[in-house]
Amino acid sequence: MPFRKTPLWLAIGVTVAPLSQADQRLDTLQVTANRLPQTRADVLASTTIIDRDEIERLQPNSVTELLQGRAGVELARNGARGNQTSLFLRGTNSDHALVLVDGARIASATDGSINWEFLPVAAIQRIEIVRGPRAAAYGADAIGGVINIITRQAETGGEHATLELRAGGEHTRRETAWFSATQKDTRLSALIDHQSTDGFSARADDGDDDGFDQRTGKLAMSHAFGERADLDVSLLRTRNDYDYDDCGYPSSQDCRGEGDQQVLSASLTTHNRPGWDTELAVARVTESRERFIDGRSSGETSTRRNEASLTNRLSGDWGETALGADVRDASLDSPLTYAEDGRRNWGVFANWHQRLARHRLSAGIRHDDDNRFGGATTGSLAYAYALTDAQQIGASYATAYKAPSLLDLYGPYGANPDLDAETSRTAELFWRLDRETWGLSATAFDTRIDDLIDYDPATFIPYNVGKARIRGVELAGDWQYGGFTLHAALTHQNPENRETGERLKRRARTFGRLDADYATGDWSFGATLRSAGDRRDTDAVTFADTTTAGYAVMDLRTTWRLTPRIALSAKLDNALDRDYQLVDGYNTQGRYLEGGITLRL
Repeated sequence: MPFRKTPLWLAIGVTVAPLSQADQRLDTLQVTANRLPQTRADVLASTTIIDRDEIERLQPNSVTELLQGRAGVELARNGARGNQTSLFLRGTNSDHALVLVDGARIASATDGSINWEFLPVAAIQRIEIVRGPRAAAYGADAIGGVINIITRQAETGGEHATLELRAGGEHTRRETAWFSATQKDTRLSALIDHQSTDGFSARADDGDDDGFDQRTGKLAMSHAFGERADLDVSLLRTRNDYDYDDCGYPSSQDCRGEGDQQVLSASLTTHNRPGWDTELAVARVTESRERFIDGRSSGETSTRRNEASLTNRLSGDWGETALGADVRDASLDSPLTYAEDGRRNWGVFANWHQRLARHRLSAGIRHDDDNRFGGATTGSLAYAYALTDAQQIGASYATAYKAPSLLDLYGPYGANPDLDAETSRTAELFWRLDRETWGLSATAFDTRIDDLIDYDPATFIPYNVGKARIRGVELAGDWQYGGFTLHAALTHQNPENRETGERLKRRARTFGRLDADYATGDWSFGATLRSAGDRRDTDAVTFADTTTAGYAVMDLRTTWRLTPRIALSAKLDNALDRDYQLVDGYNTQGRYLEGGITLRL
């Protein structure tokens, strides 16, 4: 069934990213919001930037630890690492956030889910989080926003090598080796990372620990052809083995999974003339997963996604414009029977930004054609006015959509090939203030989602029946003085099922995060507080509605730089050993101690 056309509008709201890091200041370029290189002041979108310095300071073991509690970001996980993880961006569903690795989509081609455990923090250089609809730039799935994970590239100037060794509770180990070299116009880099842990039991009533083992390799090369062109090539491959609970029917606790993911991407940017660049980008993402129940394989499912895009970026008196087209196809091999096992999508887009004295205006339009469900036209419009050189107010409106997955359209358990896309419209108001050493922001948003896909409990056939409305406010602030830095984010929202009037499950009304650090001499000390209110949920045993209690968890960390080349670090997660759950009936990490040494060669 063809998807109905939607009005042409464009997305955006604004929150302040931390100012204390050099690459998070106003002159830092961001590319995710509009597919244009823009300073943070020009990006009329609510954004957060996490750079490599922050990653190393926080000492996380997973990308979900980095994201949890950021403005608009909630997480739910069924136990230890490797288990099912859901990310809710601005209260939307877990498949309403578009996740990119070096610009390539990594969502499963079967059901649209994200396998977060395939993303090792050792390979990440930077994360750009853009909240609010971005369909005018990227097409399907970006209802709640976009999370773009940019992997590590070679450092400038000569050769660099880093070796990191870490060990912690539950027999946790991690070994990482990183090397980069630059010679004239060519840069090369390589990374090897291995981490393993015995973990903890996913289920609250089961004493069997659920282990996790991950091996990662990454290669990257970039070359500048004088001032005429730039070539970038990257390969990231990850292999996981993990244990989990609750599999099969009747339910078993002897569950194991293994899988691998590979992201190969390349781009060629030509500098045609001043004010005109052309980028040709291609990517191939492959993923395979196999589960074992009581020692018996349930079969391997593998997926492939190929993408190509051509983007022209132009700048002049009329402003800055990104004009382009992209195509992507996805296919799967499964031991189960699918009526169709592939799809293809074509898209054309135009995004524009202009600065006129104190005024800033952004607009975008995009049309997609999917061979499985039809066409979609989306758009966005945003305006900001500078009250002073440091203070800005604005408003935006945007439409977006989520394409039905192959599982919903043609899956083996109940399918509906006549499904329409889930559609949304979002309005935002924002204010932000940027000073040299501190910043504040507030964003109010109202998102309405129609044609949500739900399932008949008797036949498991999906239908377009649901409606949701999510209203909320995001507050963010940061401060730096001497050796002190402080970053805070608080989200208050009302994610409502418009059919029943009840709150959407596994989403808190209020949640937030506070990061505080102090550096003096060769020492640094820090703490993170993550907190969330109660959430509606489903009882893990009876499947009746229940409520999961709120929580507040504190993490501590320190680093001692022995010499310019040697540093010792340690962290104490869940320092007060709080007993809490993100999903009813499933455990979370108790008090956990880890330490390590970093050698810069």
